[in-house]
Amino acid sequence: MTDIVLQPVPKSHSFSSKFARIFGSKQNPTIETNIQNIENDSNSNYTPSNSPSPITIDMPVSSAEPSTPTSNQCNRFALLQDGSHQHLLRGSKRQEKLSFMVKKFMSSDEKIRGQAKSAIPPSLLNNFISQINNKEHPSPQITPVNSNLDNATSMCFAQKYGSCKEVIGKGAYGIVRICSKKDNITNSEKLFAVKEFTKKSNEPYDKYSKRLTSEFCISSSLNHTNIIKTYDLFQDSHKNYFEVMEFCPGGDLFTLIVAAGKLEYAEADCFFKQIVKGVVYMQEMGVSHRDLKPENILLTSDGIIKIVDFGNSECFRMAWEKDIHLSDGICGSSPYIAPEEYIHEEFDPRPVDIWSCAVIYMAMRSGRQLWNSANKDDEFYAKYLVDRKSKGGFEPIESLKRARCRNVIYSMLEPVPHRRLTGKQILNSEWVREINCCTDSLTSSTSSCKTLN
Repeated sequence: MTDIVLQPVPKSHSFSSKFARIFGSKQNPTIETNIQNIENDSNSNYTPSNSPSPITIDMPVSSAEPSTPTSNQCNRFALLQDGSHQHLLRGSKRQEKLSFMVKKFMSSDEKIRGQAKSAIPPSLLNNFISQINNKEHPSPQITPVNSNLDNATSMCFAQKYGSCKEVIGKGAYGIVRICSKKDNITNSEKLFAVKEFTKKSNEPYDKYSKRLTSEFCISSSLNHTNIIKTYDLFQDSHKNYFEVMEFCPGGDLFTLIVAAGKLEYAEADCFFKQIVKGVVYMQEMGVSHRDLKPENILLTSDGIIKIVDFGNSECFRMAWEKDIHLSDGICGSSPYIAPEEYIHEEFDPRPVDIWSCAVIYMAMRSGRQLWNSANKDDEFYAKYLVDRKSKGGFEPIESLKRARCRNVIYSMLEPVPHRRLTGKQILNSEWVREINCCTDSLTSSTSSCKTLN
């Protein structure tokens, strides 16, 4: 079947025509008919002919089979006949698979690894390997949390959150441990994540202390399904800080994408809608995250996303203020940074998060970065600036078969910030309104996303 390609909106088009194409209910009959036939386009993601074959590892399917599944299912996700879906996420199993993939990649023939350096953006796995080779995130020194706390603080910590166990995450920020506390009444075990911050070598202690307390104040004041719950902040005898958060057994989105290669379209849509919901809430509270990326998106076992790491976040408007405060400076991970950060000294931080959400969606769908950085010196971004206004469009986005989806992504990746869609406009678009999202069931009596036990 010939794919129907709806071209990106040129700059010369009016704003009214641009929004009409996204929010209008009137559809081209020919396009609508073909979209229905190719709606399940999970295997049609961007894979150029000069792209190396992705590394794949066959994993056994879970014995817990969903009821009345369609043929579109894998061991982590199932799309059901009634339109709902199921997530079955196990972070530990995925870490084992990722470790195997890394070892396989590192031991590959040099010729095979050389083929990966083609005229396409790097995959998330390539970037992950580069970080390991370049030692961008050296492993911090690991010491038990309770050993550094004074007696009074240690007793308070143990009473509230129990004892710390194994390390579940490492990074430039420090390490994250899992902490368990037994409930004597229900005889059940409650798990927490304890983040131990590491002070940068050239960072003054006052700045380090202010940065962490600011992060804690922002994250602990937010209360939303798609934002991590932050419970407490401790300081040990060596003036190290420990932040206690809810534990997410599904791992992080980055590891999921790398281990899966790319996500099913309905799976990515569900995560995307949840991320945008969290961003809309933050912006309503006057907060901009400014470092949205798959590594900062955690998952529960039943597919609820949690936005984490508010170290770069900013309050652009207080509760009593009407006008916003502009942001400055470049922060975040380069593939997800909006172009205005490279161009303007000051900018509105809200469109910055919208840009990152679109890049995250494309990473979920293709398993690749769109570019290394959104500035004109980057060959992939320079090509995007040209192709988005051309007849054929930008190939990675054009590979998304649903025209409504493409229109929204193009409008989120609008280089001019004030023309970019807002979070509320994204949620009100036809494409996103029709996404069957896990968190939709939390506000209704009927659940559209069942958990596999």
